[in-house]
Amino acid sequence: MIRKICILLVLALLMPASAPAESYQKYSRYTVGIFDTDVTLIGYTHSQEHFNKTADALFARLNEYNGIFDAYNSYPGVNNLWTVNTYAGKYPVQIPQPLFDLISWCKQQWESGQKGANTAMGAVLSIWHDYRTLGKENPAMAVLPPMEDLIAANAHTDFSNVILDPEAMTVFFADPAISLDIGSVAKGYVGDLVAPFLYAEMPSFLLSLGGNVCAGDPPRDGRKHWGVSVQDPDDFSGMLDVLYVDGVSVVTSGDYWRYYEVDGVRYHHIIDPDTLMPARHIQAVTVVCESSLMADYLTTTLFLMPYEEGLALIESIEGVEALWSLLDGSVHMSSGMAQYARSKGATAYQ
Repeated sequence: MIRKICILLVLALLMPASAPAESYQKYSRYTVGIFDTDVTLIGYTHSQEHFNKTADALFARLNEYNGIFDAYNSYPGVNNLWTVNTYAGKYPVQIPQPLFDLISWCKQQWESGQKGANTAMGAVLSIWHDYRTLGKENPAMAVLPPMEDLIAANAHTDFSNVILDPEAMTVFFADPAISLDIGSVAKGYVGDLVAPFLYAEMPSFLLSLGGNVCAGDPPRDGRKHWGVSVQDPDDFSGMLDVLYVDGVSVVTSGDYWRYYEVDGVRYHHIIDPDTLMPARHIQAVTVVCESSLMADYLTTTLFLMPYEEGLALIESIEGVEALWSLLDGSVHMSSGMAQYARSKGATAYQ
């Protein structure tokens, strides 16, 4: 489920603008494996004991959601996404509320006609996943999936064949060959699910689920914002910009993490539903907005659009800003990104 670990947390970009509140201290916890990625929690609170209690409860929730949204493994007593993809073509499968709600949301986006919103492309994406995994593990065997296989799988991506019953909390596949892949939105959705808990227990927090960053209230060290750096897709040791944020989510999609090479050409994991090949419009895009789910969804949607179309989309949505890195190396921003971006004048002392 690794998709976007292209954002690096900037934990101490600037010296505090004023003396930190003496009753607050900064604590952090880091782990690897939940959602198949790195997870970091940073928070300011009154004691190590309170931070540990909050972090324990948070990571327990994250592990629970990891099981529910896992498409590759089964878990005892849990009807998760693996269960859905394995059995929903045979009979209606009752699933937990969070999974049902996310599938319902994804279907609503698909019904709206927005390009890139079809999380029922699992049959296609699983083929790419298998070839990419083989190519990464054994580069000498790296080849492209046969287009005829992709076309055949694409015949089973009609989301209208995903039948949802909100009263029974079940999902059924009218087309038994259909498969769901919610990797493009699951971490964003989980960010929205756990944010209220963090606000209640430790309002000054920064949570990174891979590259899906949720920023709570400002850090209690005198700064007015958290600093989140956006990685340079051409230089992993560098960054395109620094975004100063609080109360929003920052999510990036890029072509430089989940990929493999065939004959010297890189093939990444974001597949264009029109060509059934990796999209070739941009290198990376970062979205800032209040909802982590919407930011996650929009980064994939924007990645599947030429920059001009994506810019028009973002400018039409209130409260959403974006930053693009194009294939020629140039960097562009939506009109409101200046309020966040250091390069456009934003500072940690606003």
